[in-house]
Amino acid sequence: MSAAPFDRLRLTALRYAVNDEAEQYIAVMRVFADGTAGLLSDLSAREVAERLAQEHGLELDVDLVDARLSYLVQAGNLARSPRETEARSIREYLTTRARYQLTQRGELVHRQVEELLGAADEVREVSTEMLGGILAGLRALRDYDPATLAEVDPDLLAGQVATVFAQFERLVTSTRSFYASLSQVLSRYDLGREDFQAFKAALLDYLQRFVDQVARSMPQVAELLRDLDPAPLLARAGSGARLLGLDGEQARRSTGLDEADWVDLRTWFLGAPGRHSDADEVRALATRAMRALLVNLRRLATSTDREVSRYADLLRLAGWFDDSDAAQAHALWASAFGLYSCRHLGFAADGEPAAATSSWWRAPVADVPVMLRSSGERKAAGVTARREDYGPVKAQRLRERAVAEAARARALEELRSLVGVVCDAELSDEARQQLLELHARALSEAGGPVRATARAEAALPDGSRIRLLVTPVPGAVTTVRSPAGTLALHDLVLELA
Repeated sequence: MSAAPFDRLRLTALRYAVNDEAEQYIAVMRVFADGTAGLLSDLSAREVAERLAQEHGLELDVDLVDARLSYLVQAGNLARSPRETEARSIREYLTTRARYQLTQRGELVHRQVEELLGAADEVREVSTEMLGGILAGLRALRDYDPATLAEVDPDLLAGQVATVFAQFERLVTSTRSFYASLSQVLSRYDLGREDFQAFKAALLDYLQRFVDQVARSMPQVAELLRDLDPAPLLARAGSGARLLGLDGEQARRSTGLDEADWVDLRTWFLGAPGRHSDADEVRALATRAMRALLVNLRRLATSTDREVSRYADLLRLAGWFDDSDAAQAHALWASAFGLYSCRHLGFAADGEPAAATSSWWRAPVADVPVMLRSSGERKAAGVTARREDYGPVKAQRLRERAVAEAARARALEELRSLVGVVCDAELSDEARQQLLELHARALSEAGGPVRATARAEAALPDGSRIRLLVTPVPGAVTTVRSPAGTLALHDLVLELA
C-alpha cells in the first residue's frame, strides 16, 4: 500500500479542473491531450497561446499562459522538456526558454475530466449481450489441452483472454452505471402517477429481464471458472515478444493477462471467502429497487385526495413568470404565494381586538396560537385520516398472480409430456424457462460441478410432481430449441421423470 503523502501528491493533478481558472486550465490541457499530435511534442508558452487562440478562441497573454503552465508542472500534469532550444536573440530566448510536455499522470487525469464533462445524466442499458461472449470465450479457453496449448500462437491466445476481460469490464461498468442512474430515479419524491407508470414499464420490467439473464448464465460461468486454471494459459500468452520498461521489467499488459486480474472475475461470479458474489448482489439490488418502487407506490396510493407532486405546477408557474411583465409578476407572486403587504391577522383574540388602522408600533402584542404561528393553519391537528380501500389493487395483484401460475402450470405440463431423456427437444419459451430453473436448482443442490446425478423437483397444480435428473456424461450434448433460441448443454444429459 502506498504512503498517504504520495497519494496526496498524485491527487494534486486534479486541482486544475476545480479551481477558479478551471476553464483556462482545461483549455491548456486540451492543447496537449486532444488527439495524438500533442502526446510526443513539447510546446512553449507562446505556441500554446497561439493554439489557444486558433483552436479554442481563448485570447490569453503569453505571460499568463506561462503562469498556467508552471502551475500544471507543479501539479504533475505537465513536465518541462529537457530539449535544448536555439535562440537568435535575448528576446527569443526569454520567450522560448521553457518548453512543456504532457506527463502520463496528466494524460490520465485529463481523460477522466473530459469523460466527466461529456457524461450525460441519462439511463444506459446494461450490456447483457456480453454474457454470451464471456461464456463462449471461457469455453474456448477451457478446451485448450496441454498439446494444443503448446502449439497455439501466444498473441492469438492473449487476444482471446483480453477479449473475455474486455467484455467482462464492459458488463461491470454498464451494470454500475445503470444502478447509479436507477438509484437517482428511485430517490426522487416528485414522481407523479404518469412518471411512475413510465418508470415501471421502462426500467423495472427491463431490470427483471436483466436479473433473469444473470441467473441463467451465472451457473454456467461459475462451472467454467471452477474448471479453468489460468496459470498455463497466461504462461503461454506471455511467452511472445514483450515490451520492457526503462527499469528492465516487463511492461503492464492488457487486463486479464495477469493472474491477479482473474480474482476479480471469479469474485464477480463465484464470490470470495466471507462475501457473496457480485452477481448475487446484482439480484439483491433488484430486490431493493422493487422495495423503493413500493415506497413510491404507497405514497401515490395514500395521496388520493391531494397532489403527490408539485413539480409540474411549479414548472407551469415559472413559465407564467417568464411571460409576465413587472406588474403582472408582482400580482402573480401575491396570488400564488399569498405574500401581500403587511397587515393585521384576524383571529379571535382575548379582550378588545386592535383596529386594522392601528400602528404596529403602538398596538399591543398579540398572543398568536402555536398552530397558526408555526404552520399558518387555524384548525386543530390530530384529525384521523380516512381509511383507504385497497380492495381493487389486491384483486388486480391476485389476477396477475393467477395468470402467472396458470402459465407456469402449462409450462410444467409441457415438460411432463417429455418424460424421458431430453434430446433435441422443441419447447415453448415458458417451458424452456421452467427447464432452466430446474437445471439451476439441480446445480445448486449439487454445490458445484455435477460429479454425480443431481435432482430437482417441481409441483404441479394437481398435486403430482415432475423431477429433472442431471447426469454428467462426457461427450454428450443436450439440445433444446425454443423461439428464443437454441440451448446446448455439453457433457450433461437431462432426464425428466
